[in-house]
Amino acid sequence: MLKQFLNDAAAAYAATGDIGAIKIAEGLDSLKVPDNWHIKAEHPAKSSLDAAFAAPDCHPAVRHLQPIANQLEWVDAASFRKPPADFRGNFCFTRIVGPNSLIEADNFRFGVYLQDRQTVYPSHKHAAEELYYPVSGTALWQKDSGPFEPVTSGTLIHHLTYQPHATTTLEAPMLAFWAWLGDLDPQTYSFC
Repeated sequence: MLKQFLNDAAAAYAATGDIGAIKIAEGLDSLKVPDNWHIKAEHPAKSSLDAAFAAPDCHPAVRHLQPIANQLEWVDAASFRKPPADFRGNFCFTRIVGPNSLIEADNFRFGVYLQDRQTVYPSHKHAAEELYYPVSGTALWQKDSGPFEPVTSGTLIHHLTYQPHATTTLEAPMLAFWAWLGDLDPQTYSFC
């Protein structure tokens, strides 16, 4: 089921036509999933994840993610780089592909991101080029110091290297694929 999910994610990224997204799609298509990948993990935000899967705008690309979501390793804010107090516990993510991830790859990172309802992900930046692909929920996105603009499920958001960006969720949680290209060092991540 994990391979089918990665194929669905690859198709969603490829359909955007974005050059970076096509690179992610090609990388996802070429992966070999280990036979014994299952992780026993407690999901830190199960109710938000269930709400994202039940949302009317839930993208078809998650049909193979939902059955395995609770078997993936989710990282919550408690282990993240000192987020602001009001952000802690309101987001979590998986690292499915990349260095030190479930599936090893050294040329890109890929995972799933969940942000709880009515939560502000403060402006931050990193060396990696980043491609978000929301698959459930509408959120407000900001690039640089521009205005927050609504982005719906099925829309690619492409952040350039060190481009400040922020996200605010409204009445529903947001579930999104995320991918990094270029400099994959997480130590370059910082809040603005």
